[in-house]
Order: sequence, then C-alpha cells, then structure tokens
Amino acid sequence: MSLTRRGVAHLFLVATLAASGMATHTGSSLASDDPQAFVAAIYERYANGGDGMVLDDAQTIRALFEPRLAELIIADGEEAAAAGDVPRMDGDMFIDAQDWDITDLTVAVEAVTPDRAEGHVAFANFGAPKRVDLQLVRGEDGGWRIRDILWAESSLRGLYTH
Repeated sequence: MSLTRRGVAHLFLVATLAASGMATHTGSSLASDDPQAFVAAIYERYANGGDGMVLDDAQTIRALFEPRLAELIIADGEEAAAAGDVPRMDGDMFIDAQDWDITDLTVAVEAVTPDRAEGHVAFANFGAPKRVDLQLVRGEDGGWRIRDILWAESSLRGLYTH
C-alpha cells in the first residue's frame, strides 16, 4: 500500500493526537462570528498550492467542529493510533480527496436561523468540478462550528456514525 501526501498527513495526525497535548491553535485562529468568514478561512488554505487545513491536534478539531462530531473525530484518531492503523477518514474531509490542486474556488454561506447556516463550496480539483456543503452551528462561545460536511455520496457525520 502506497501512501499519498494526505495519507502521510493523516498518519501524522494520529501520531500527534496520541502522543501530544500540544496545540497549534489553527482552529482558534479561524474562529469567527461570521459564518462566511469562517468557511472562507478554511478553504483559502487550499487555494494557490496551499497546504490545506491541518487537523493536527484535538484543540484545532474542537475549534472547527461541534462538540459531538469533534469527539468522534478525536476518538477515531486515538483508536486508529492504538491499533497502528489509519483513521476512518482516508482523505481530506474539506475537499473529499487525498491530493489537490484547487482552482476556481467559490464559497457561499446562507443563514438558516440565527444559530444555523449552510456553506456551499465549489472548486475544481485537478480540473474536475467538485462541490462540498457544510452544515454550520453557532457554538456556545458565539463562533461557528461544523456540524457536518456533505460530499456527493456521503457525509462526515455519516462516516463516524454508521
């Protein structure tokens, strides 16, 4: 089995979650009371050859995802590390791929209620059109968190609950 750039990153995530309590504070730097700014800040990390959103510590995961989903992601990483395996998410959850060359990025967010919003992200990855939708909820601190990420045929929450 050969590992892609994203596979190596996920192995790093598992090792970091299991072995370290240190945080990069990436998630907290994305905190925003504006859901459009929150989603745009995530996806800007993929444009122009960017490194993407690195989920290398529990604090970052908790800053980006609503509590229940965050704990599912963290627990999966810890269980995979203990078993010497990779987590369930075998690609980058924000772009539904392992590798990327993102162009034509557009982000649109619409409020559903004062505490819920939907993000719609469209882009080309290696020239192929992709769309990812995000369900957002307002956290207790007033900042936005991801409740789910919806891909063409599945969702992040579904990956961890089915």
